[in-house]
Amino acid sequence: MKRSYRRGFTLVELMVVIGILGLLVGILAVAVIPKLAQASAKLEIKQVGDLMQAIQQIPIDNRKKRELQSATMKDAKGQKFYELAIKKKLLDPEVINKLVSLNSKVDTKAGTEWIESGDMPANSCSYTSPKGGELLQVLNAKGTTKTVVLTFNSNNWTNYENEGVIIYWSDADTAEYMTSDMANTSYNIDTETFKDAARAKDIIGNKKPFNRTYE
Repeated sequence: MKRSYRRGFTLVELMVVIGILGLLVGILAVAVIPKLAQASAKLEIKQVGDLMQAIQQIPIDNRKKRELQSATMKDAKGQKFYELAIKKKLLDPEVINKLVSLNSKVDTKAGTEWIESGDMPANSCSYTSPKGGELLQVLNAKGTTKTVVLTFNSNNWTNYENEGVIIYWSDADTAEYMTSDMANTSYNIDTETFKDAARAKDIIGNKKPFNRTYE
């Protein structure tokens, strides 16, 4: 009885197949990854809009408005602002889930266990904020006096390099991205400085229109 044998792949054939698969994966990555980044950038606008909406509700309540001028809230900014605002019930605890950028490489969302007994964990916030005592004034800035209310902190400044830096203007209805060209043309911020995450600290809280929002 004659036996039949099935021929297996040779090493060369396997290497060719692996090479082709690698090429296909590379092509797919080039096509898909930018699309995923763009989708994430658009979702970030929605998230920042939700956060801004929550902040805009604070001054509507007289108790909350008075609390903004208290000794503890007056100079609170950045993550400390959000921490105290949640503890003092100026912001709902659900806001915690809105504080971390969707594309952050360093921040992670905090739970709610710290609210009653401790401080918000480090690296639980990707965005800036105005000082508590200046919030109402900043929100009311319009026209030529408009300013950035929210933007990325320096740890997240370059989360979306192809889109720019996310900002929410005091007189806007939605967030948007500011490019380095826009920053240079409209606000005389050096292009290389704007693109450099390490120098974002020189912009946030200092250079217009970022001079009323802080880390």
